Amino acid sequence: MDKEMHHNPFQGEKVAARYDQWYETPLGALADRYEKALIHRLARPRAGERALDVGTGTGHFALDLAKHGLKVTACDSSEPMLKVAGAKDASVTWRRCEAESLPFADGVFDLVVSVTMLEFVSDPTRAVAEMYRVAAPEGRVIVGVLNARSPWAATYRQQQEGPFRHAHFYTAEEFLDLLGTHGPVRWSSAVFFGPSGRGMCVAPLLERLGQIFCRGRGALLVGRIDK
Repeated sequence: MDKEMHHNPFQGEKVAARYDQWYETPLGALADRYEKALIHRLARPRAGERALDVGTGTGHFALDLAKHGLKVTACDSSEPMLKVAGAKDASVTWRRCEAESLPFADGVFDLVVSVTMLEFVSDPTRAVAEMYRVAAPEGRVIVGVLNARSPWAATYRQQQEGPFRHAHFYTAEEFLDLLGTHGPVRWSSAVFFGPSGRGMCVAPLLERLGQIFCRGRGALLVGRIDK
């Protein structure tokens, strides 16, 4: 999950060094699987496209897009996070910048992606406007945020340390209002099992039923705006 903020909790070397350990746990790996499945379903990435990952963190989602043959640029405001990301794959272009002021021309990316970044920026409205600005005509913007109504958000709120205690979590209504200023939003959510791991054994069923009957309850809300 990728980040940045006015009080940036991802500037520390220790946070950056430990961040990817989450994906190596059984719980993190399963959550990642369903998050990526939803992101890909909405984004429809195609090999050869120009993609931008905003708030890339350690590059987790940027690298996934690169593996699918996209030409990826990834940016973040945290130098320690970018240092970890840059050691992984030289095919991605890594840039340090703020989400509210992207150093790219209008309309240059076919696909703009941002996953768990808006929770940490000082001006999310401006950040979304910037992502929309750099998307190409007929391009699309895919945004993922942590759901305020998910038990995952409740767990993060209780943390005494770690970057997510600084996060602003979004309800589905707040999220759709934020994206909807730029046009109709297609959206759903992912990860309907809890942070304790309860429900992991029936995760495929929970994901199918959740996205049909209670899409506003998954841990990660994901929306798409077409330009």
